[in-house]
Amino acid sequence: MLSEERKKELDILMERASCAGDEYYLDMEQDEFDDEMEGCEEEEFYKGFCRQREIGFEAYKKEIAELFSHITSAEELHYMIADYNYDDGMFTVEQIVMNPACDIVTAKMVYWLCGPTYYYDKYGSPSKCSEEDINRDAALLLTKMEAKAAANAFKTGLEWNGELVDEQPANLDFTREPYRHVPAAFLHR
Repeated sequence: MLSEERKKELDILMERASCAGDEYYLDMEQDEFDDEMEGCEEEEFYKGFCRQREIGFEAYKKEIAELFSHITSAEELHYMIADYNYDDGMFTVEQIVMNPACDIVTAKMVYWLCGPTYYYDKYGSPSKCSEEDINRDAALLLTKMEAKAAANAFKTGLEWNGELVDEQPANLDFTREPYRHVPAAFLHR
C-alpha cells in the first residue's frame, strides 16, 4: 500500500510530466507567459513549464523520462495512471506502460482507454495508422504495447485495491479480422 507521502511525490511527478509533451508555453514571450501563469506560481505545472523553458523541450522530456525510469513498483505505476487525463498526451502514458515494472493489469487498462478499435476499424491495426492521423501518437504507443505484450514483457501479480477501468468493448469478435490481431494478453480471460 502506498503511503500518503509517496502518493504526493507521484502526483507531483505526474503534474510535471504533463508538461513534458506540451510545447504551448515553450517559445512564448516571457511577459505573455507571466500573464498566462499569474496566480499559478506555486503549482507544479508552473514549475514544470518554467523548467522546460529553461532547458528546452527535448531536455525536459529526457529529464522526466529519467525520473520515471527509477520507478520500480507496479503499484506506483498503476496509481499514477489510474486517473490520468489522456488529453495531456501520450508521453506520460508511454513512460508508464513501457516501464519494465508495468503490470499487465495496468497495460490492459491503458490499452483499451487508448481506443485500439479505432485503428483496427480504420487501418486494420494501430501499426498501419496514417502519419496524418491526429491520433497517431496513440497508435504508435499501442503498437509498442502490442509488441511488449507479444514478448510477454509485462509483469504480473499487481495487487490493486482501487477501481479498475475496463473499456474493452463487449461486442468484438476476436476470432475475426481485424480484431484477431489484438494480443491475447489484452483480452478478458
